[in-house]
Amino acid sequence: MELHIFVGRQPILDSEGRIYGYELLYRNSEENSFPDIDPEQATIQLLINTFLSIGVDQISGKSKSFINFSGELLIKDIFSNLKPECIIIEILEDVEITPALISRIREIKQDGFRFALDDFIVQDQYRLHPELFELIDYVKVDFLAVDEKGRRYIERFIKKYPHIKMLAEKIETEEQFQIAKKSGYDLFQGYFFAKPEIIKGVEIPANLNLHMQIISKLNENDPDIDEIANLILHDISLTYKLLRYINTMNFEVPKSVGSVKQALVLIGLRELKKWMRVLMLQNIGDHSSSGRIKALVSYSMSRAKMCELVAIRTGYPNGDEHFFVGLFSLLDAIMKRSWDDILPLFPFSEEVAETLQGKKTDLTAYLELAIATERFDMEKIDSIGKRFGLSKEEIVMFSNKANHWARQLER
Repeated sequence: MELHIFVGRQPILDSEGRIYGYELLYRNSEENSFPDIDPEQATIQLLINTFLSIGVDQISGKSKSFINFSGELLIKDIFSNLKPECIIIEILEDVEITPALISRIREIKQDGFRFALDDFIVQDQYRLHPELFELIDYVKVDFLAVDEKGRRYIERFIKKYPHIKMLAEKIETEEQFQIAKKSGYDLFQGYFFAKPEIIKGVEIPANLNLHMQIISKLNENDPDIDEIANLILHDISLTYKLLRYINTMNFEVPKSVGSVKQALVLIGLRELKKWMRVLMLQNIGDHSSSGRIKALVSYSMSRAKMCELVAIRTGYPNGDEHFFVGLFSLLDAIMKRSWDDILPLFPFSEEVAETLQGKKTDLTAYLELAIATERFDMEKIDSIGKRFGLSKEEIVMFSNKANHWARQLER
């Protein structure tokens, strides 16, 4: 049974670039994509999708989940079924603060839940109820909506409550990120992570050359399976991951695979080429201590699968080229190199290389659709979906499958 659900997550990082948690975002079918959707129903459906349908372990893992709650939902008795260690309750900015609500927050707080104030500005109602801030753990400040003067006022106000962590959201540039850090913010969130031109630095694993050597051998006219298997065995981590993926992912092999050579014979060289590229990119993420790099690798995996699924649906039997375009779409950001430097290192087809460089090709729209679903750009999703003859429901299904597939790789 297919899951027609769409749970988005955006990384929240600490000052060292490590993933601290995720804001979970409700998105689903065309009916539920309008901006005036009832926030209470959106949150209830998000909780169902996250905790009952997919599982919070697969969406956020061991990280914290920041979830928006309306004032009406805070009053309802739904918290007994939720795990307090998993959830940060975000109180929406339009929630009316009353003595009754503060009393309710205090009850929930005693059960171990933590609270954040979303899109925080210093409202009159906050001055009238200073006791609220003894119960708050985080405040989120929108760097796009609040100017520098407004932020300074907020920062002075919150300094009276040193236990509260400040979270800078809508961070979109390196400059904003540095300003937030210097201003004392503890946590950071925004599309900064997906902006190739402003991502700096990554540790490239030493065995990247071995991966490229294996891929080069796979591209030969008559690949030598024994030679390729021997090269893979030179990297214990690569060997382990390859066998684990084949045994746990849906390869439809008849029995458990115990050797690299057996794996090559059973899955075939075409599948091995794909997986070598996946493992190579994931290896970069594994060797990096940066949460930004890990987030970029995660986005890349989801994009790859999304491009492949849409390609197969629109008449390309295997979707290999589409897969590779999605997989390597953020490689310039990950490696902090220009495409002119990167392309000679990788045996891409001319069309894949041109697409990655930003030139318009037959592959471009597939990558644009993957990025649009990642950012919930409903106008773009609708436009490209119509061009491909895809319904919103199909796109939601493909996105959910892609995210699920990418999460399997993170285990």
